[in-house]
Amino acid sequence: MEGEIISRHFFNVIAPGFQNNFNLPSSFCNKLKEEKSKRAILKSRIGKWKIDVCRNGEGLISFENGWPQFVRDHGLSIGDFVVFEHTGNFHFNVSVFDHTACEKEFPFEPKNERHENNTRNPHFVLTMKPSFAHEKARVNIPAEFARSNNLCDKSSVTLRDPRKRPWPEELGLQKIGPFRLVMWKGWHAFYVSNQLKNGDICRFELNPDSLQSATALMDVHISRASV
Repeated sequence: MEGEIISRHFFNVIAPGFQNNFNLPSSFCNKLKEEKSKRAILKSRIGKWKIDVCRNGEGLISFENGWPQFVRDHGLSIGDFVVFEHTGNFHFNVSVFDHTACEKEFPFEPKNERHENNTRNPHFVLTMKPSFAHEKARVNIPAEFARSNNLCDKSSVTLRDPRKRPWPEELGLQKIGPFRLVMWKGWHAFYVSNQLKNGDICRFELNPDSLQSATALMDVHISRASV
C-alpha cells in the first residue's frame, strides 16, 4: 500500500568503542538509503533523544552527536543487547537488555521524572511489572548501584513511601549468574499498600547518611502509569 510504513528491526551487542558513535548495520543502511533525514529520534521507555545522523561516501550510517548522552542515560556497557525498531523517518523504538537477557533497569532518574524534587542523592529507577506483584516477589537492586554504594555490606533497608511511612525490608544476596542484591520480605506489603500496578515507575533515592548504619534508608517516589 502506498505510503505504508514498514517497521524494520535490527539488534546490536554493545562492543568496545561504542561510547562516542554507533554504526548501523550495512544491510540496514541499504534499506534506509532513500531517507535523507539528518537527525534520528531514539525513544526508549524512559524518554526520547535527538541524535545526529552521519553518512559516509559508501552510504553507511552512524549515530554521532547525541549518542554519547543516550549511552550515559541508559548506562550502556559492553555486552548489553540493544534492539532497534525503525518506525519511519529515522524514528526508532529502542529496548535495552543486559548480559542476562533481561530488560535493563536504569540506575538514574528518567527524563520525564525530573521535577522540583530532583536531587543529587544516589538513586535508581524500576518500572513495575507483573512479577513484582507476586506475594513472594524478589526485586533486584541494580548491581552497579549496589556495588558503588556499598549496599552489599548491609543486612537490611528501610523504604520510605511518599507519605513518609517506613517499610523495613530485608536484603539478600541471590546468585543468578553474578551475585544480585534483592529486596524480598516486606516488599509485597509495600506494593499493596501503595497501590502499585504494572507500568508505575518507582524512583529509589538513597539517603547517604544512612550508609553509616547497618540499615540503609531509601525514599521511594512513585510516578503512576498512564491509563
